[in-house]
Amino acid sequence: MTTLPNSRESRTSRPAGTLPRLARTATMVAALTVAATQLTGCFPVIAAGVASGVTVATDRRPTTTQTIDRGLQLEADSTLSSRYNGQARVSVSVFNRKVLLTGEAKDAAVKQQIDKYVRGLPNAREVIDELEIVPSPSFATQSEDTYITSKVKTMLITAEGVPSNSIKIVTEKGVVYMLGIVTPPEGERATDVARNASGVTKVVKAFDYVTEAESGRLDAAATGRTAPPDSTSGTPAPVQSAPPAPEAAPGATTTPVASPVALPPGRSLP
Repeated sequence: MTTLPNSRESRTSRPAGTLPRLARTATMVAALTVAATQLTGCFPVIAAGVASGVTVATDRRPTTTQTIDRGLQLEADSTLSSRYNGQARVSVSVFNRKVLLTGEAKDAAVKQQIDKYVRGLPNAREVIDELEIVPSPSFATQSEDTYITSKVKTMLITAEGVPSNSIKIVTEKGVVYMLGIVTPPEGERATDVARNASGVTKVVKAFDYVTEAESGRLDAAATGRTAPPDSTSGTPAPVQSAPPAPEAAPGATTTPVASPVALPPGRSLP
């Protein structure tokens, strides 16, 4: 784990008279973000229209990959909740075919069965298993985790140089997990925002990294533009990187993965 120093982004001066309007906009974004979080684990699309100076929020995943991610999440959620009701509380989060498992399992055997099942899904290219073994899985901390997730999402939307709609936030017992398609500098800025949010105990990075040129191409493809040339309080939480996929070569550039395979809902466990 590496602890990073606090950082503060510089603010661009704006003409007089615009502050009240921007304040109202920020308030609306925060409110809509919190509301959207209660309905879906994905980032709200409203971020694309936030004030100038903030990176345009586009989802860098191809449409096919977004569809596969939703199918994977529905498939795993449906099967695990029916199969392990009372034995585990599993939150499944998917981004760019990378599956994050958080929550609790009652013992090591259940944890192993869940892990094996998810790794066997044909469209899951990587699984990050963060399940904890707890004799009596509960929902005691979920309300606070939901609040932290909403807060971090809002902070990312208003942060400079952060592609908020290409980053997925998951919180489990105060630990913030970050998935997404980012350049290394974007990942560091997003991490610094999250680790300085109050209530966050640790940040775990599970990003897919791309080059500046590739991020420009993905943003252009998502928005229909021409690709550009190459080019809050409290003690900050510690940062940890999730274990890399075994097949990934050191320093390799990871690009969004697409697949034509569709997932049927409700597949039973072997």
